[in-house]
Amino acid sequence: MLTGREEPAETAPSGPSADARWPARVVTILLAVAGLIWVASVFATISDPAIPRVASRVARGESYDPVLLRRMVAENMAAAQRLCNSRVLRQLLVLQIGAAEASVRNADLRQADADIAGIAQISRTLLGCAPTESIGWLGAYWSSIRQEGFGPRAARYLGQSYRSAPHEAWIQLIRAPLALRSFDALSPELKEAALQDFDDIFRAQLFSSAAMLLKTAVASAQARLLDRSCDFPESDRLLFRHFVAEAGIDIHHRCYPRDERPAYMRD
Repeated sequence: MLTGREEPAETAPSGPSADARWPARVVTILLAVAGLIWVASVFATISDPAIPRVASRVARGESYDPVLLRRMVAENMAAAQRLCNSRVLRQLLVLQIGAAEASVRNADLRQADADIAGIAQISRTLLGCAPTESIGWLGAYWSSIRQEGFGPRAARYLGQSYRSAPHEAWIQLIRAPLALRSFDALSPELKEAALQDFDDIFRAQLFSSAAMLLKTAVASAQARLLDRSCDFPESDRLLFRHFVAEAGIDIHHRCYPRDERPAYMRD
């Protein structure tokens, strides 16, 4: 006869069996995997390394095939919009602006209208995701003046762009020519802001860009820009004059004497 204590009988679990829980676990795992695949596929569509590289060059004023720019926008816009990815939307807006500038420059009015409508759409989407994005307000400004002409709405958009990013160089390179083309219609505050864009670009020694600003500005703005350049060192003005001459502009201004030798050689 055994005298040890009997082991208590093993009782069945009161909850659902392990086998019963397996289907729920499988469904959870499958949902997680599907979610990861979806996220990866979406990010893959907007991780094209060419987008930031080309956008950066377009912002600096380089020209690209507008067909290529439109295709890059079309292939990446839906994913960027779904994710509300302000960084990619910002870059796509720069590409769209580049395409629109090309169609305007080539006097392709039908394509220009389509490109400008694209700027308006991307700007609205970007501002819906990031209301302080200066480039979004700038896109809204440009599409507004192209579609409606300069008016209170356009002035409000331009002012918001300056308030959001008054000294951000890559935005200034895009904004300054747009503002200087409408210089005569701007309020004194916006005129000063546009001139400050030029000052910052000149101070950064981006003389080629500064020369293009002088070329695209209306006559009244050109005189003000040259006046502002007088405050910079003569060596900088000589370099600036070189790029201005390459752009096909002849300067007649007190700070740019016809004798291009430095001052110490003219005395």
